[in-house]
Formats: sequence, C-alpha cells, structure tokens
Amino acid sequence: MQTPHSNKSLLGLTIREIRRELRAFDQPAFRAKQIYNWIHYKNADSFEEMTDLSKGLREELAAAFSLKTLQLVVHQKSADGTQKFLWELSDGRRIESVMIPVEDRTTVCISSQVGCALACEFCATGEMGFIRNLTPGEMVEQILQVQKLTQQKVTNVVFMGMGEPFLNYKRIIQACQILADDHGVAIAAKKITISTSGIIPPIYQFSDEKQPYRLAISLHAATQELREKLMPIAKRFPLDELIESAKYYSNTNTRKRISFEYILLDGVNDSETNAKQLVRLLSPIRCKLNVIPCNENDLGYRAPSLQKAEDFMRILAKGPFTLTLRQSRGQDITAACGQLYAKTSEAEHPRFMVEKIY
Repeated sequence: MQTPHSNKSLLGLTIREIRRELRAFDQPAFRAKQIYNWIHYKNADSFEEMTDLSKGLREELAAAFSLKTLQLVVHQKSADGTQKFLWELSDGRRIESVMIPVEDRTTVCISSQVGCALACEFCATGEMGFIRNLTPGEMVEQILQVQKLTQQKVTNVVFMGMGEPFLNYKRIIQACQILADDHGVAIAAKKITISTSGIIPPIYQFSDEKQPYRLAISLHAATQELREKLMPIAKRFPLDELIESAKYYSNTNTRKRISFEYILLDGVNDSETNAKQLVRLLSPIRCKLNVIPCNENDLGYRAPSLQKAEDFMRILAKGPFTLTLRQSRGQDITAACGQLYAKTSEAEHPRFMVEKIY
C-alpha cells in the first residue's frame, strides 16, 4: 500500500474535482474519469497501477498527490465472522469500522466523524467529545480498505459508527454519491443507510433532495422526558418535532420506509408501558423498528433478560410497522461503535447486533 504523505489525496474527490486538480498537468478532460475509476472502482493503491496513463503522468501524479491515507492499527476477527478495524488518519487521529457478514450480504458500519459531540448516555464515542469531521475520502476509504483487506465485496454500508452523520451532511452526501456511483465503488444506493440521532433540519433537507439512500433515526425512548435523559440532543430537537420530520420524510419519499433504532436498556426503557408508548408513537408512520438489546458495559447499562425482551417485543408486534430484534455479534472482539478506540482507555461498550425478524 502506498505510504500516506502530506500531498492532497485524490480519493473521495468527484470527477469534476479531479479534473480541476489536473489543470496544471495539461490533460484532456476524460483523464479525470479514468483516474476516478482507478481510485474508487478498481481500488488502486498507487498511481503506478493506472496502466492506461503514461508513465510520465503517473510519476507526476505520484509526486503531486496521494491516494489512500488510512493506516491500519488493529484488525480483529470474531468467531462469528465479524471483523473490527481501527484506523489512524493522516493527522494521527483514530476511527473505527466494523464488517458484519450475514448470509448473502456484507455490511460495513463506518465512521463519519472523529469523536462525537452528542454525548448519548450509553455510547462510548460520546465520551471522546467531538474532534473533527471526516472528509468524503476518509469515509469512502474505509470501505475500500475493508474490501482490499478482506477480499470481500461490501454490499451494504451504514453510517452508524463514530460521529453524528447529519452534523457532517455535505461531506456525507458526497461520500454516498461516490459509494453509489457505478464508476465509483458501485454499491447500490438503496443499500446505503445514514443513521442520525435526530438532527432535524438535515432530515427535511435529505427529504426535499429526495436522496436515494436510506434514513434511520436513533430513537431509544418514546417520551420527551426519557429521551432527554438518554440523549441530550433531544433538548434542542424535541421528540414531537423529530416525529413530524420522520412523517415528512415518509410522505415525501413514498417508496422508502424510514427505520428507527431502539436500544433496549434494562430497567430504563423496557417496560410494558414503554412498549405501548412506542407503538402509539410509531404507528402513524410507515417505518421499520430495530430493537437492539444493550450489552453490559461500564457506563452502567445492561440488557434486560431474554424473557423481558421477548415480552417487550410481543407488545410491539401489535403495531403496524416492521419489527426486528437484533442479537449480539462480535462480542469476543468488542465489536461496537467507539469500543476498540475506547479499549485503549480501558473501557468497553459492545453494541453491534444481527437481525431476528418478528
């Protein structure tokens, strides 16, 4: 792999942006598309691999630009097939990605920021605080690096790793466009999901732009009072307004179903009352609800008993929405958002799951 250096990376740039970078090299316009394709579709590690470019141009490009900038720090493999990656960025900061193979699909959960400003009660990344946004290239490269390292084609991408995607909206959308482009990474747009903790203005923007990617909202509570305790962002973006934005998305994008994520926390949001509140809240929306039992962690939260979780799901099953309960994956490698990073600070917070459909 090419060693990162201080030169600007072309990875994550659009064809138009690459064309702009090539002006100084007096190249025809089509050259930008060739380079874009080599970087994103063919997953080239160096300019030397770009054999339809002249040797002289390859040498000039290698002297002026870089390609991949992420360095692998830790790669862990679980007995169940889950794989966890800790990357070091060009500025020394670190982020994580997780690959979860399930039957005929390979999902990779990627980070959109270094750290996170939202400080959700149950999330390891929130303890880091916000450090900086990732570039489109740093997001796309997570997928390219995972594909190269594992020799597996990624079929699904979820922006649910470190960070709040909708606080990095413009760069997220550019990364998605490159991931979904047939001349880019070539992952179907409908297989790309952006998960937000409830930043409302971008939900309306995302809806009005009719973005082809899927939208998920991390909910975790069916009342404003409880949601504020678990997710401080709810004070700025109240639950009733968040639900209105979700309805707007569903009405604007009639072919796509919005998803809600609900982490099940023992003694906190897993009662019969909580379940009935959730049914009432989500029944008016054409949606899918993913229930995710929390694993034990040093933040003081744990999952309810299996019986209690099953009882909770039976009440939810009375609602008109699609419902799944997820089960733990990759616990032996601490495969959770912010967990591998946090492990270096002696903290563990597992969270990734796999579907069980009700």
